[in-house]
Amino acid sequence: MCGASRTHFAGASIIETGESGDLYQLKAIRNKFADEWEFRKICDQYSDFSTGRSVLHHAVGIGHFDVCKFLINTVRVDIDVLTYKRDTPLTEAAKRGHVKIVEFLVKHGAEISLPNIEGFTALHYAALNNNRELVELLRIKGAHIETDSVDRTPLQVAASRGNVEAVKSLLSHGANPNFSCAVVDTPLVCAVKSRSFECLKLLLEGKADPNFYVAGLSPMQCAAKEGDTKFLEYLLKAKGDPNSSDKDIHRPIEEAALVHNRAAVEVLFPVTERLAHYPNWTVDGIIEYTHSEEYKKMSQEKLTKRLSVIDFGGLLDAGNKNYYRAIFHYRMASHLDPSNATWVSTRSMWEARTHKSINALLDAQQCFRLKPHCPVPYHRGDNAAAANEIFKKFLKAGLAFLLDPYERKKCHAFRITMFDYFAWLSQMSSAEEILSFSCDD
Repeated sequence: MCGASRTHFAGASIIETGESGDLYQLKAIRNKFADEWEFRKICDQYSDFSTGRSVLHHAVGIGHFDVCKFLINTVRVDIDVLTYKRDTPLTEAAKRGHVKIVEFLVKHGAEISLPNIEGFTALHYAALNNNRELVELLRIKGAHIETDSVDRTPLQVAASRGNVEAVKSLLSHGANPNFSCAVVDTPLVCAVKSRSFECLKLLLEGKADPNFYVAGLSPMQCAAKEGDTKFLEYLLKAKGDPNSSDKDIHRPIEEAALVHNRAAVEVLFPVTERLAHYPNWTVDGIIEYTHSEEYKKMSQEKLTKRLSVIDFGGLLDAGNKNYYRAIFHYRMASHLDPSNATWVSTRSMWEARTHKSINALLDAQQCFRLKPHCPVPYHRGDNAAAANEIFKKFLKAGLAFLLDPYERKKCHAFRITMFDYFAWLSQMSSAEEILSFSCDD
């Protein structure tokens, strides 16, 4: 058997032992190697073709502690070896809830806050699984508590799923109840949307501001839409403001009326300042007026004006090459107008320019879902050849990036072509022009 075939056979056998947790077989394979360095190299470099998981990933995934100890103490494999999605053995163990193995890996030098391709760390997975013991362990060992990800911080992840134990532990270890990443819902809004009253109480007791938010709905507006008024009543008790600020399209009482939530309207009515343009300022009058054509027109005008201000700010920041601030503006726009692909495509363009390749790719996918006819490679107008060429480059670079997302040249090509593609889309004169694309049969 030639060297390459022998290595391939050994690698496949090693992976199988990791999948099964067969320590005896793993030791038998090791004894066939005269050179321990060669065996260690195969353990580190040989992985699943589809996932990139090494033997250590498999061992920690199934919770086989003895195999894990053997690989680290005896073979001395790379403790932070990465999968294609940049998951370390530590994040894999945290994902599966294997506290003992996580503790062992940290003790032997595993990087505790290394994020994967989507920004998830071991602490994110502990919060996701509501594993208080694991949250406690990771925080005591120094895990970063406010790390951003595509699904927000650990506290936002926990609150958005109503994971009471994780929220309790994160707050006790210093998580900021008012901190939010990527202009998404604050932990308090996450708790209301998940309908977790316990999480809401914990956050308010932990000094969460009932009136703080960046974009989208405030905690009060969100609670006003809930059929169970205890969320709204508790926020009011915590000094939540029932009256809106300039950036709001609707007051909380109007949000309640829009969904015919009479109980919430009745709770808010005594504490809400009267709006002069309402012809009949009563509970019934408010509900009736919010469904009138006059109110819909007024709301649309307010939304258009607000989006225009945000768009101007984003363009101004982009013109000054402050791309991160521009991304911030277009995330705000998406929260106010979630079905508009323009904000998503523009944001993706600036994310590509600022080396945030994964965020750019995810937003590009969201843009395509919103406008499924947008990215097809055929155009009937005068710019057909240029449009087709730009799109082909975009597809090729995107495919190369997905196959090998960590190779520097491919990442660079992906960023550049994505920027060119979305810059071209954003320059199109109208939505009708974008939608004039059709599939090339």
